[in-house]
Amino acid sequence: MTEDFVEEIENQTRTGFYVTNIPKGILKQFKKLCKENYGDIYWVGISELLKIKSKYDEISTLFSTLSKQIEELKSIKSKGGYKTFGQ
Repeated sequence: MTEDFVEEIENQTRTGFYVTNIPKGILKQFKKLCKENYGDIYWVGISELLKIKSKYDEISTLFSTLSKQIEELKSIKSKGGYKTFGQ
């Protein structure tokens, strides 16, 4: 119980965050994104970008699997197609 409480406190603790050597164009895009979508709150923008990356990774894996399955089906078709009970 106390471990969960301590972890929750650590997750809510705020810290200063500094980025160095970021291209000005990228920073402008990020600020615009946060202003338009997240109430000009940068931590929300970072959090949402991390969620988007996680979803992208999931979709990328699924797409790769689907692509392999499509290629397998194409190779089966090129080798004479599928066999049915009547053949």
